[in-house]
Amino acid sequence: MSQQEPIRVVVEKKGGCLSGCGTTLAVMVLLGLTIQYWYVALPIVAIVIVAAISNSKAQRKKAAHKPGPRDPWLNEVAVALADLGLKEIARNTGAQLGGTPIDGDIGLQAQRFLVYVTLFSDQRLARQAELGLQAKPEVRDAIAKGATAIRTANRVVFVANGRGPVVDEFRLDEVVRIVGRLAVPPPLQPALATPRPSAAAPPPDPDVLEQLRKLGDLRTTGVLTDAEFEAKKAELLGRL
Repeated sequence: MSQQEPIRVVVEKKGGCLSGCGTTLAVMVLLGLTIQYWYVALPIVAIVIVAAISNSKAQRKKAAHKPGPRDPWLNEVAVALADLGLKEIARNTGAQLGGTPIDGDIGLQAQRFLVYVTLFSDQRLARQAELGLQAKPEVRDAIAKGATAIRTANRVVFVANGRGPVVDEFRLDEVVRIVGRLAVPPPLQPALATPRPSAAAPPPDPDVLEQLRKLGDLRTTGVLTDAEFEAKKAELLGRL
C-alpha cells in the first residue's frame, strides 16, 4: 500500500477583544481626559489649527513664487522698491495679462497698497495689455471708483490696487519712476520684422489690350468665328 501524504492543518488564533477593545478604551480615556481637562486641551487644539493655517499659507506663497526667465530683472525690481516698504508676495503668476503674452511679472505689497509690475516683449504688447484690462467691466468700475490705477511705461505695465477706498496714486508714480531707472532686458522673442511689400505687377501692355478690343469687334460683326476669336485671344494673352 502506498503511503498517504500527511494532512497539514493551519489553525489561526484570534486576538479576541484585546486589540479592538484596547483601541476603543484608549479613545474613550483620551476623550474623557479632554473633557475633564478642557482648559489644557483647548490651547493645544488652537496651536494645531494655527500651525495648519500657517503651513497652508506658506505652501500658497511658495507656489506663487515660480521661477521664470526674467528673475534677474524681477530681483532688481524687488530690491529697488524695498526702499518704499514694498515686499514681494508673488512672481510669474501667469502667462498673459489682458489677453496678451508677458515676459514676467512680480507682485509687491505694503500695508494698504498692492502693485503688480509686468514686463512685455515690446511697447505694442504693453499697450495692448493695458487696453485689454480696461476692456473688462470690473476693471473699468474699479478705475472709476479709484480703487485701481494702471500705468504703462515703455515695455512695463503697472497695475495698482488700494486696500482702502482708493489707491495711493502718488506711491504708484514713485514705483513707476524707480522701476524706470532700471535697465530693461532685451525681449525674449524679438518682434517680427514687417514684411516688405512685394513688387507691384507690371501694368498690362496697352497694345495687347487694344488688339483684344478689336478682336471682340470683329467677332461681333461676324468677321471672326467664335473659335477663331478664342484662338487669337489665347495667343494675345500669352504675351502678357
